[in-house]
Amino acid sequence: MKYEVEIDGNRSIIDMEERDGRVVATINERRYHLEALSPEAGVFLLINGNSVYEAKVASGSPGGLIEAGLFTVEIKGQVFPVKLIDRKHRQASDENAESGQQYLTAPMPGKVVRILAQKGDAVGAGQGVLVVEAMKMQNEVKSKGAGVVSELRVREGDAVTAGQVLAVVE
Repeated sequence: MKYEVEIDGNRSIIDMEERDGRVVATINERRYHLEALSPEAGVFLLINGNSVYEAKVASGSPGGLIEAGLFTVEIKGQVFPVKLIDRKHRQASDENAESGQQYLTAPMPGKVVRILAQKGDAVGAGQGVLVVEAMKMQNEVKSKGAGVVSELRVREGDAVTAGQVLAVVE
């Protein structure tokens, strides 16, 4: 089953399938083979090799607001807001236009190979701001809406992690 989620402000695609009593989860093209147990409602034990992670899942936001598709997940004492995005009913404009401050993040671990826009440059919706290379593939990180590059948090040659904020567009 394929899900689009927003975790702590970062969007990801998660594809999960059950095989031979185990769960195969692919998150942004990275594959995990897990054993998943649920000892009680809302509590999940995820076993990956010798590592065990306890995840507590609750409906609503960290502030207590209950809303469809909104959850909190607690792992190792850290609480993450998680939003399930209904891909079938989302309007096309939701993906193409964003107003306000945008945090452009690395889609996966890699290396910044090109900066396409400098601080102070005006960019349009869908315009590339920088390029990250991962696994010999180049991924252009694009602005989600029109604005001005207010921050560049990396330089060419910098190593980056998945979800790391690379630039800010306002």
